Amino acid sequence: MTWSKIASTCLALLALLLMAIAQQMRAQLTIEFPKLEQVVINNFGPRNAPDVKALQTTLGTLQNKSVKDQLIGVNTFFDEHIQYATDDIVFKQTDYWATPSEFFGHSRGDCEDYAIAKYVALLHLGVDSAKLRLIYVKARIGRSRVTQAHMVLGYYETPSSDPLVLDSLVSNVLPGSERTDLVPVFSFNDSGIWQPGQASQVSSSTSRLSRWRDVIERMKLEGISRGS
Repeated sequence: MTWSKIASTCLALLALLLMAIAQQMRAQLTIEFPKLEQVVINNFGPRNAPDVKALQTTLGTLQNKSVKDQLIGVNTFFDEHIQYATDDIVFKQTDYWATPSEFFGHSRGDCEDYAIAKYVALLHLGVDSAKLRLIYVKARIGRSRVTQAHMVLGYYETPSSDPLVLDSLVSNVLPGSERTDLVPVFSFNDSGIWQPGQASQVSSSTSRLSRWRDVIERMKLEGISRGS
């Protein structure tokens, strides 16, 4: 085989590899609702399983809506169906990131659990994952200067735009510029981590955030994963 043929073969293989990577990156995350419902029933009993069907119905009605309507609809659904409670109450731990089945099964959760569930629901609707990030913030308590660690979900129309914020403690979806009570620390999704004000990611999220990596793997067992 001549060098030109070898080069052509290598270029063809590289093109196929890049196409496969691009296809994998574009693969939409999907929720297998029957499997998710069965996991909830098996682990927690049938009492809260109807909320899984309710989410499926809600996402069906939001399917052809604008992204803004989808953000509001998903935010409203979880605010109405799940009660806020801290990890020490629900899981008897100081910091636990729940999967959607655990979130539904307990019908309670804290800020990380809300953010993860909303992120998954919006990805299932087809919202571009590059525009969604879970944001660690310092949240000011009332009118005081005291802050506490908190997590919200942000939708970025562009990497550098002012995000729309979905918050478990605030019912309205508001631009980040109007949430003066929140100070961003860093943000992430299933591809990377960003520092505040930076349009480019600084590292892989799954390699740096063990809890995030763990919850992604556990969600796969519930029927929540990206297609091939």
